Amino acid sequence: MTGRPVVADRRGRRGCAVLAALAVLVVAGSAAAQSKRYPPEPVDKDAEGAAESKLWSAAITPERHSYLDLVRAAAEALSQRTGDQTLEAIKKLDAAIQLLPHEPEAYRLRGEAHLERRDWVSCAADFAIADTARGRAPEPVKEAAERHRKLGLCQARAGKLGDAEKTLAEAAISVSGNASGELLLRLGEVRIAMGKLDEAIAALTAALTATEPASQAMIDFLLATAYDRARRPADAIAAAHDGVKLDHALSTVENPVVPLLGVAEPDYILGVVYSASTELARPEYALAYFRRFVKAAPDSPWRKRAEEHIRDLQARELPDAVRRGGGTAPLDLDAARAAARRAMPQMRACLARFPGVVVEVAISRAGPRTPPTDLMRPRFFNPPDGVTVHHAVGALSDAELEAIDRCLSPLAARLGLPAVKERDTYYKAVFDVVGP
Repeated sequence: MTGRPVVADRRGRRGCAVLAALAVLVVAGSAAAQSKRYPPEPVDKDAEGAAESKLWSAAITPERHSYLDLVRAAAEALSQRTGDQTLEAIKKLDAAIQLLPHEPEAYRLRGEAHLERRDWVSCAADFAIADTARGRAPEPVKEAAERHRKLGLCQARAGKLGDAEKTLAEAAISVSGNASGELLLRLGEVRIAMGKLDEAIAALTAALTATEPASQAMIDFLLATAYDRARRPADAIAAAHDGVKLDHALSTVENPVVPLLGVAEPDYILGVVYSASTELARPEYALAYFRRFVKAAPDSPWRKRAEEHIRDLQARELPDAVRRGGGTAPLDLDAARAAARRAMPQMRACLARFPGVVVEVAISRAGPRTPPTDLMRPRFFNPPDGVTVHHAVGALSDAELEAIDRCLSPLAARLGLPAVKERDTYYKAVFDVVGP
């Protein structure tokens, strides 16, 4: 009894094996038949290779997952563009760099964060490390040029002018005549700071052709400055004229997106524009701005040129012009200017303590008034005769402005301006006063 079940079991196993073999043959046969009708989809060798590469990288560098997570989180924090989030991004990138110190992406992003915070030394260091870490890995030319533009911008503001010029010039060459206007602008700016005026003018002239007309104002203002320092006054006037047409308020100089390169450089540029532009000819402003430059940058190589401007402007008879500030009465501007010039030495003495300050004086003069027919509702309203002193250029406290006002107002009130003869009319004469 014990032997027969064993035989049966063996036969059963043998039968199962035969059936399994037949099933395999049937499936294989149907698969072969199917493969002839429907060829298998081709294998994507690149995707397969990339998957194997990621798997292999993860196996040999297990820190990579954490590194990539930190980099992604830092990029998201940076996109918020707030001070707290930028600092948070820097902390995450510090941790990422600790994990994989030879990978470029965390350095590049941390350079962006330091650029956002205007930490020029740190952003120059990080962009340089990122550039070295990339080695010769393939990269789109324009992306590389943009990264080098940021590196050069940081290097220049960190005081490394030679490195900045090299970085920016090589980036401009790499794009084979297709350099962005911003890249060429920064190259021209660096060369002005280095005293390479001819090379700066060449770079800035090229920047004009690579930039949309509406965005050319800053390039024009830098060109005017380079021409001025190269003692090419006619070209400086033309460039200043072009810049003022695009930016009459001079906001690109007074509120630049990135701080201009050089100590008190905005003061020098504004001095050039106000002295060279026919549309904004304000010699009082120019004198104040050049004085501010000389005081703030005594060691600048351009100090001597600024002092030449100061001597020329101090020799001019001021005010250069009297402007009409409103009103309905006629105003003889030449007569008003002559009256203001007679009293100007005394008025300028009121600002002797403030050589870098300009104030605007507005004098209202009214003609005879028609008596009102209804005391509750006057027939005409004209401002009464009076003097108003406004702060125009330079830093002044409220107390200092009040002191200047007390000194200037009586002098301005006594000016022999033309009388207003027509009834119920007035004019307002406006001019600038700068210290002696």
